[in-house]
Amino acid sequence: MKKYQTSSIGQIIDAIGASGPDPSAFGPEVVEITWENKTITGSYYKGKKYPDVISKEDVIFDDAALRPYVELLLSERKSFVTETGTHDMVCTLIWERKD
Repeated sequence: MKKYQTSSIGQIIDAIGASGPDPSAFGPEVVEITWENKTITGSYYKGKKYPDVISKEDVIFDDAALRPYVELLLSERKSFVTETGTHDMVCTLIWERKD
């Protein structure tokens, strides 16, 4: 699992959108982010259609697309899903607050 200590929402967005999970990672949790004593995890998601999905073909570089979701996750613990990639190379993660 990749672990990040961040100092800004922008860095959280970078960890979610730009770095993504390590393809060799095992287990359901692949990313853990700590910010202001809050712990956010990104876990592989294979469940039913999720109401809040941010989908991109490759990596997510657009802060504006993710910022509202990250802010709600931090303030209200509202989880969301990111889906990146195409065809057989799709990575779907659910982002949750674990603290």
